[in-house]
Amino acid sequence: MSIQPPSLTSGPWSPRVRAIVAVATAAVVLVAILRLSEVLPIVIVAVILAYVFTPLVNFINRYVLVFGPFAGKSNRNIATLLAYVLIILGVVVVIIVLVPVIIEQFEDLGRLLPSLLRDVERTLEDALSQPVMFNGQPIIIDGRELIPLERLRELTGAQRITDVIQIQDIDLVNTTQSFFSSLTGPAFSFVGGVATVAINVVLLLSMMFFLMRDGVMFVERGVRLAPKPYQGDMRRIFFELGRVWNAYLRGQLTLALLMSVLSFTAATLVGLPNPAIIGVISGVFEFVPSVGSGLAIFPAALLALTSSSSTVAGLEGVPFAVVAIIIWAALQNLEAIILVPRVMGGSLNLHPLAIILGLIFGAAIAGLLGVILAAPTVATLRVFGQYIYGKLMDTEPFPAPRPRTNRLPRAMVTLRRTINQLRQQSDSVRARLEAIRRGNHV
Repeated sequence: MSIQPPSLTSGPWSPRVRAIVAVATAAVVLVAILRLSEVLPIVIVAVILAYVFTPLVNFINRYVLVFGPFAGKSNRNIATLLAYVLIILGVVVVIIVLVPVIIEQFEDLGRLLPSLLRDVERTLEDALSQPVMFNGQPIIIDGRELIPLERLRELTGAQRITDVIQIQDIDLVNTTQSFFSSLTGPAFSFVGGVATVAINVVLLLSMMFFLMRDGVMFVERGVRLAPKPYQGDMRRIFFELGRVWNAYLRGQLTLALLMSVLSFTAATLVGLPNPAIIGVISGVFEFVPSVGSGLAIFPAALLALTSSSSTVAGLEGVPFAVVAIIIWAALQNLEAIILVPRVMGGSLNLHPLAIILGLIFGAAIAGLLGVILAAPTVATLRVFGQYIYGKLMDTEPFPAPRPRTNRLPRAMVTLRRTINQLRQQSDSVRARLEAIRRGNHV
């Protein structure tokens, strides 16, 4: 048998054949994605986690594996394994140290939740059963005092506040379980629930390993698939996408950790019950862009409304809730003014309306995972839109950013101009005095 492979005998494809094959291939890929949409979450999670921890692999490969037999060599296999060991150790520490405390506080909150709901209902009914006052006088409509609770009962037919709000229908445990179940996908579901989770975890870790080890190679091979004139464009697009996802993922993780610590510290100092839960909720809400940090105010205010402070004597009920709202509003402004510009930067550069629309579409398409990834997904679409628009309009798709100017307030500009004028006048007076001194000396 000849060891030489057979030669190709067909000629180059015509432009028409190339277009037909390209369209057919794109259609097949689209159909495959739609058919396999239920297993995409586990792939997306693997890609995201690999992207987050790839810098750890690079650091180990560049700065740790420089001694002994690995000196002067690049060994990403060993670097990836060491990164896995560090990640697993971190997870174990969190499970051993933090998870028991959080679970215990969630159990305490679950036992107290019925009484908390009754207290909230009683407080709301007491507040809404009073007539609305203006300038010391009750508001009269159709010859009757405006009492919100009575009007609410007339409109809804419900006799109790809980019949309207239906807080009892909120099941956080089942919601959390459904979210994590959606991340595992239906792969190998025929083997049973526990086995499915175990197999999917192994698949997740395996995908993470190869993506962390060979992610750069995959990107480079994807670039080489493009025609040579467009390979530079592909590299620039990947560069822009890297900026977007790097700013969001690592920045969002940093913000979540900082806000968790700040919220836990604030809850502990002001005497809120279950401060660990407040910290966890604040950190989780950080992954809901634009509105998540504001949502963290509500659980803090609810707990304060139905409890008394353990550190400030006499602080309870409505005053305690007002204090909690003020503190969490201050934390939100601290985050928006100081933390976000320094941690996230301006790489996303999205209007809040675009983020809110992304949240709506993301929730409709992919549930909670779509909400979490709404902002970077919209920013990714913007990158591709910029490139396509630039090519269509024959303009630069990614223009260089304008140089940052030092914009001073008008008062500062005026003060600087005045100081310069005084300095010039002082130099002039000094020169005249020197001339007079020299003339007298002569």
